[in-house]
Amino acid sequence: MSPSKIDYWKIFHILIGGAIYFAAIFVLEIVTQSTADWIFRTLGILGVFAFEEAQNAYYVIRLGVIYSASGFFSGLYTGYKVKENLKLIMSFPSLIGFLLMLAINYGVLLTSFSLMRITKFVAVPLIVSLIGSYLGGYTVNWQVEEKIKEEKISLMEMEL
Repeated sequence: MSPSKIDYWKIFHILIGGAIYFAAIFVLEIVTQSTADWIFRTLGILGVFAFEEAQNAYYVIRLGVIYSASGFFSGLYTGYKVKENLKLIMSFPSLIGFLLMLAINYGVLLTSFSLMRITKFVAVPLIVSLIGSYLGGYTVNWQVEEKIKEEKISLMEMEL
């Protein structure tokens, strides 16, 4: 591909989508953490996190609220600005934002490369973010086709 064929506006919008993902991840993290803390303190059940089931449930909630929504927002912007070749382009905004977030947040956490840590803190959130990005991109670009009116034939109208 020659340099004249590269569309720099697409790259610009993909980077903006990555920045939206990066900003949304931190905002949603703060909102989710403070809301969960307020709920658990109000109900007097802060000790529920001593159980592994509660930790796993909170992890799944975080996946849906933080990573999926952040991917959705980045895909929404990128899908609105870029209309063609969405299957390839929709993976980049959340990937860029996720790698940036990973470099800032979890650089120290991933010093010991255990499979469980990589799966829990990298692979699953990245997959959920990519799904959210595709959902956001295709929400804006969903093709609506008009349904062709079907002709109704009844026996009463037919003459023999």
